Amino acid sequence: MKRTISVVLSLALICFLFAALAGCGQEIKAENEKLKAENETLKADIAKMKVEIQKMKDDLQKAAEKDATIATLTEESAGLKKQLEDLKAQMTKAPAKKAPAKK
Repeated sequence: MKRTISVVLSLALICFLFAALAGCGQEIKAENEKLKAENETLKADIAKMKVEIQKMKDDLQKAAEKDATIATLTEESAGLKKQLEDLKAQMTKAPAKKAPAKK
């Protein structure tokens, strides 16, 4: 009799554990599916961000090239202004060095 009760209780306990695990399994599966969907969404967001980052890098490089061009043009402009000033100075000195005109 004790043995029968012990077997029945053991079987009942095993059945209870399987039932508990089976019930939790559905919740775990649902949560797993939810996490998989979230993972896919995050992967899509990462892909979009990579494209945006590449565009920003390209824009930054273009801006740097424009800055370099502006700096070069500014230097050239300063050089041309200096040459213009030198030419103006030479022109003002030139009439003073001319020989007097013949009468």
